[in-house]
Amino acid sequence: MKLSKSKYRTIDALSKLAGLILLAVSIDNASRGNYFIALALFGLGGMIGILPLFIEIDKL
Repeated sequence: MKLSKSKYRTIDALSKLAGLILLAVSIDNASRGNYFIALALFGLGGMIGILPLFIEIDKL
């Protein structure tokens, strides 16, 4: 997928924010003893966090 630089920055910022939110929720679940849910959320946050690496920037 190719995006303009401004749209890429928006998606990059949103993916980092979503990744940090999922990390915080997974830490909260780990402290409560829900280890499998915490592991799943941590993995999901990691996948969302690296999503912008697969997006190409349109060079206009």
